[in-house]
Parts: sequence; structure tokens; C-alpha cells
Amino acid sequence: MRRFILTVAASATALGFAVPAAAQWAPPERNYQPYDHGYGFNARSLQDRVERIRGEIREMQERRVLSWRDARSLENEASRVQDRIFRASGNGIQPGEARRLENDIRRLEYRVSRAANDRDDRRDYRRY
Repeated sequence: MRRFILTVAASATALGFAVPAAAQWAPPERNYQPYDHGYGFNARSLQDRVERIRGEIREMQERRVLSWRDARSLENEASRVQDRIFRASGNGIQPGEARRLENDIRRLEYRVSRAANDRDDRRDYRRY
């Protein structure tokens, strides 16, 4: 009887240690890519980003942070990126296309940032 109770107590203790470890397990998430590439891809998020950038360009031009020439150049590039997104989203965006569009948007954001901080041909720019 004593041997039986010790065996049951040992197995209960081992089971007690194993249950919390099993309770913490969760299946891995399958988020390999940021978008649902392929047919039915929602290109609206990319369009929204470009629209936000275009709004920033217009606002910076009104506040004279960007020169007229810089603003026109950046606005043309943003328009081209939006056209590419529109054409690519017709039949669904494939992963390679989505990557290229994402790189185009990043490049546009970088150019806007550079143009806003270069301070070329502005009256308040002081040279040493």
C-alpha cells in the first residue's frame, strides 16, 4: 500500500510540473509578410500612405519649407507611385510588386525628408 501511495504521489508531482509547461504552449503565428499578398490584396494602406505624404508636401510648400520646384518634383513622384499602385492592384498585388511599391514609398518619404531639411535658397539660411 505504501509503495502504491508513493508511486501515485510521484506521478502526481511529475504531472504537476508538466501541466504549467503545457498550458503555456501556443501555436506560432503565421505573419511572415506585412500584407495579404496575392489576389484580394488591400492596396488601400499603400494608397493612404502616399496620400499622407502628398498632404505633407502641400503643407510644407504652404509654410515655405519646400521650394516650389522641390514640391512640384515630389508631387510628380508621388503621383507616379500612386499610379503604379493603382495599376498593380487591378489583378492583385504579388509579393515582388508589393516589395517594389514599398521601396518606392520609402524612397519618396526619404526624398521629402531630405528636401525639407536642405534649406536651399531660403532667406533665413545663414552661411558661416
